[in-house]
Amino acid sequence: MKTSSPAIAWQQGFAKSTTTGLTMAWESAGPADAETIFMVAGLGCQLTMWNDEFCRPLLERGYRLLRFDNRDIGLTDQHPSSMKVNVPATFIRNKLGLKTPTNYKLDTMANDAVGLIDALQLKRPHLLGISMGGMISQIVAAQHPDKIGKLVTLMSTTNSPKLPMPSPNVLHNMFLKKPKSQKLEDVVEHVERVFTAIGSPGYPPDPAKLRERARNSYNRSYKPAGVLRQTHCVVATGSIEDYTREIKVPTCIIHGLDDPLLRKVCSERIAKLVPNSRLHLIKGLGHDLPEPLAPTFAEIIHSHLS
Repeated sequence: MKTSSPAIAWQQGFAKSTTTGLTMAWESAGPADAETIFMVAGLGCQLTMWNDEFCRPLLERGYRLLRFDNRDIGLTDQHPSSMKVNVPATFIRNKLGLKTPTNYKLDTMANDAVGLIDALQLKRPHLLGISMGGMISQIVAAQHPDKIGKLVTLMSTTNSPKLPMPSPNVLHNMFLKKPKSQKLEDVVEHVERVFTAIGSPGYPPDPAKLRERARNSYNRSYKPAGVLRQTHCVVATGSIEDYTREIKVPTCIIHGLDDPLLRKVCSERIAKLVPNSRLHLIKGLGHDLPEPLAPTFAEIIHSHLS
């Protein structure tokens, strides 16, 4: 009979970003003097998206892990002001190459992250960014190569409007169909629907685990206005390829062959623009972190960092 592993003992804290003044929630695990992996979460996701199943194989390899909430999500400060946003209209403007005013751009979120690295006095941590977090990490790597070690992007993109759109099913479930209400069970149902739509065909998510994680996330923090501002930020920022071309740090790129949200060509584009980068494409992987693939992720990341 298989026994579950004990929960990871995360140390929790808050720090003020030295660059933007934002108070940010963070958690760490692993030896304080070990090489640090600075983990940048994706759109609308709290730091807990880096779940214990994903993190445990990296901790077993001796790393210190530092995960945090981006602005407008989790326990980190919300953006101090808010203008009205229209994501569908901005999406169309982006495809036409037009600029749209926004509360903040990915550049601002990258500055948040750099300020947190400084506030916590991290010595050249490696960056691991997933999806939107991978875009943020590309900007940090391009602008501040002296502050980081190596870069790993996971199911990310250059955000170019020329890249293919998500599948119609993902667009419908993720961006068009909203929760019935902001009550717990309606939000849990919505999260389950979204992650089923973007999940890995080769490693279907367990509905019970999806719902449990959604409930835990809701009870920790629920900021739908912040998620909307983050979404608008990504769309309004547009292409970050000017940054991607400037990346000189050793870079590893991981993507799923079956990702319905960000197609594999999105990471192939990163690999084309970053000299000497390494691209790993995984069969059956969609846009999530399947538990059976945790050892595979850890081995690819460890091989790159070591």
